[in-house]
Amino acid sequence: MHASLKSSQAPRLKPLAHGTLLIASVSLLVLTSACSNSDGDQEKANKEKPKGLSATKVCDASISGQAAQDLRKLTGADTFEQTDEVKLKSVAEKLTSSSSTVRNACEIYLPNADIPAIQIDFTRRTEYPTRKSFESSNANDWTIFPIGRHTRASGSGADIYFSCPAKSKDLPDLVYGNLFTSKSSLPKNDTDIAKVAILNSVSRNLAKTLGCSEEARLPEEVPSPSAHWTKR
Repeated sequence: MHASLKSSQAPRLKPLAHGTLLIASVSLLVLTSACSNSDGDQEKANKEKPKGLSATKVCDASISGQAAQDLRKLTGADTFEQTDEVKLKSVAEKLTSSSSTVRNACEIYLPNADIPAIQIDFTRRTEYPTRKSFESSNANDWTIFPIGRHTRASGSGADIYFSCPAKSKDLPDLVYGNLFTSKSSLPKNDTDIAKVAILNSVSRNLAKTLGCSEEARLPEEVPSPSAHWTKR
């Protein structure tokens, strides 16, 4: 009877030596300190990480290559913001079914800014500007680029016209894109090229979405200006 009870009792654990307790305490302290430092480093990294979108992420990732570099140079910024998520597919759908202007098809803000640094609208047009129409306009000069049917930079904006046959006979076969910028940190000539590069990049991706890349003839890289129109 006593033998049975003795065998059923759980064996008693030996108390840990003082040295063992000290080593365990030091190990726990080091581990806790390491985790705390790791959390602090991560928090610091998060604070230092730039907020916002990169140049290649804005406007449905339609600004790439040299155009993305030009956007950074034009605005003097590395990150940007958008009020809404831009989708070229929805812009293309509107241009397929209507000749109404698609306002704010691409709108880019600098951090904490109230007005967009870049704004791009698209619509359909029946014809592109000519030298005669320029003479009757309010502009003093246009820098012409051999892109699409007609591309120009003037003042604080840039315009592009490219062929894109509409499925409906009631819609014109020209797509017109207009870029307006409220900010420039570049000399005038570089500003003109930067504006056209950004507009051309977005338009090129839009033409691809519309299925008219071949007719649009929008190059990957912006060529040198082909003419400079000034008032006589």
